[in-house]
Amino acid sequence: MRDFRSFSNENKKIIDENIDKANEYSDMINKYKDMDNNQLMSTLFSEASKLKKEGKLDSATLNSMQSTLAPFLNREQQEYLSQLIKQIDEQK
Repeated sequence: MRDFRSFSNENKKIIDENIDKANEYSDMINKYKDMDNNQLMSTLFSEASKLKKEGKLDSATLNSMQSTLAPFLNREQQEYLSQLIKQIDEQK
């Protein structure tokens, strides 16, 4: 049987990890929130190129991302995502 102290410590660790992730996401949002579409696209393709060169982004990963995101998007957004994925995949 576990005592309350160990239960509390485990939950505190989980909360701390999630707070760190939330802060990380918040920082990321703040980094991009004031960019216009051209700046966002330039940053997207630059980051994608960097990840591809590092071997961290490939066609399978892009297809998986698209499959994961598509159900949350309307038809127009799905088509736009498909175009972006294709452009990133073809990018050197």
